[in-house]
Amino acid sequence: MPPRLVKVVAAIPTGHRHLRIILFFDDGTQILLTEALAAGIARAYIDVVAHPTRRGVVLCVKEVEGKPGYAKTQLVECGGEEEAVAEVDAALQSPGSAKSQPP
Repeated sequence: MPPRLVKVVAAIPTGHRHLRIILFFDDGTQILLTEALAAGIARAYIDVVAHPTRRGVVLCVKEVEGKPGYAKTQLVECGGEEEAVAEVDAALQSPGSAKSQPP
C-alpha cells in the first residue's frame, strides 16, 4: 500500500522571506516544497480548474532570470493539454496507481 499523506505544514522559516511547505506521510517520509514550487503547482491548478475547456497543463523545471530575492529555478509551461491528459491517464492505468487504491 502506498504511503498516505497525514499532515501538511506551511510556514516562513526563521530568517527567510519565502514560504516552505512540508508534506508528512504515514511511513515517515517528508517532502519539502519551496514557495516557487508551491506557486507553480497552484498556477497549474488554477490554469486548469478555472478555464472553461482546458483539461491539463505540463510544467517543467527551468532556470530563469528572475527578480532579486526570488528562486532562479521555476516551473514553466512546457507541454500541452493533450500531453498532460495522456500522462495522467497512463499513471492511473499503471499498477499501484491512485485509481486502483481504495479511497
